[in-house]
Amino acid sequence: MRPLFRPDEMAAADRLTIAAGTPGHVLMERAGRAVARAVIDLAGYRYGLRTLVLCGKGNNGGDGFVAARVLGAQGVSVTCACVSDVTETRGDAATHLARLKASGIEPTRFDGDVAGFDVVVDAIFGTGFTGVASGDPAAAIEALRGHPAVVAVDVPSGVNAATGAIDGPAVLARVTVALGAEKTGTAVPPGSTHAGALRVADIGIDIGVRKMESAGTGVQVNSFVEMAEAADIAACLPRRDPSAHKRSHGSVAIFAGSDEMRGAALLCAHGAIRMGAGYVTLGSTAAVKEAAAVFHPEILCHVATTGDSLSASALDEMADALKRCDAAAIGPGLTTASGVSELVARALRELEVPLVLDADAINVLDPEDLRSRTHPTVLTPHPGELARLMSTTTSDVVRDRIEAARSAAAAFPSSVVLLKGNRTVISYAGGKAIVVIPVGGPELATAGTGDVLTGALAALLAEGVAPAGAAIAAAYVHGLAGSVAGSRVGPRAVVAGDVAEALGEAALLLVHRPA
Repeated sequence: MRPLFRPDEMAAADRLTIAAGTPGHVLMERAGRAVARAVIDLAGYRYGLRTLVLCGKGNNGGDGFVAARVLGAQGVSVTCACVSDVTETRGDAATHLARLKASGIEPTRFDGDVAGFDVVVDAIFGTGFTGVASGDPAAAIEALRGHPAVVAVDVPSGVNAATGAIDGPAVLARVTVALGAEKTGTAVPPGSTHAGALRVADIGIDIGVRKMESAGTGVQVNSFVEMAEAADIAACLPRRDPSAHKRSHGSVAIFAGSDEMRGAALLCAHGAIRMGAGYVTLGSTAAVKEAAAVFHPEILCHVATTGDSLSASALDEMADALKRCDAAAIGPGLTTASGVSELVARALRELEVPLVLDADAINVLDPEDLRSRTHPTVLTPHPGELARLMSTTTSDVVRDRIEAARSAAAAFPSSVVLLKGNRTVISYAGGKAIVVIPVGGPELATAGTGDVLTGALAALLAEGVAPAGAAIAAAYVHGLAGSVAGSRVGPRAVVAGDVAEALGEAALLLVHRPA
């Protein structure tokens, strides 16, 4: 896992590193050099390269002063322009301003012109920025609109480094150089969509200090945020023993579908099969069973109701399947018809196997039933479903996806919360642990892909993967499967069944990935 830092955590790590003996101006020197390297790497050449470095009055501007000096020393044509009065520069930034002038580069006041520059460095605002840019900094950000080669220092100016929110003008970077560690605000949208390619520069800040909680940092750490990486997922996916049989690698029971929504149930079961479940039993309506016999003969389908939707009696109808299952999923396509809420309530009370709750199961559940459940549970809401569960608004959930997932996991401490979307955020351990999934693009923006994810997640739970690990691995493989499917038919043509079919290939790519 790659650590993601909130601005206050990064500031605390910075302070402790300085207190341990590394001067702030040294850290700034390293930061600016890392930015200069990124500029040259982006351009692909030095001589003849025309670069504009836009500097604010804070430490971010100081990093820019270093980058301008280093680029100039390497033969790059450099213009350093400030978006505020250079006399306002203080501290370590002032030290490097003096060094820049001594090198023969005299900063000017930015005149609004970025034409003629091959690369522009955005060193206007740092991680402390919140709200809406105004005045000369805002004008500078607007001037960068449309420039094809912007390198942002730490975070694109105008992006909230904690939440990723954008409330005014913001830089759209081609590359962002994260200093010490990536910030949470560039890991989730819309900040992630403005960051471009993310490069983490090790400048000597001890990012391990976060593990010290609040001791000596002045920051109370309530949760740790990380980014999932391919190696984490590969290590989590179960390996098949040569002597494996259909019962040895997981049996899944699914309660899903209705006469009105047959496809959701089939897609959920399809996801479970393609993620490797050895045995999948689907409890649904007679109409769903007919469809399953045609499209998925691998699935054992029981008619668990005499009506057109499921009710609590479905648990009794599926009693034999439940006795031998290793995990269960409930929700896709159930609708909110009368009887569904009691089915969910009974499932929460009675099922002792790991349980995935999705879609209508989340819409109808009683939060108190969820809080009282002690057996492993994973919730897979989209922002609207989570908003209803937490009595908030969808816009609030989308505005700070990390906090929304954390709050839900804190409210339901026995559950893992998988907040779907770009990017998927998973929180567990009562909100103390948060993982962002960096894969999963517009290919997944089609009906039914969430149902596929539910089945895939249930399959991993059935194979014995711990709930948090199963949620992280399923979301990652699912996101990668969307890319695999998109590479075959094009992003706009992907349907949910394509994603289910690509799950096995996506898992194979992770297990046999290049070193």
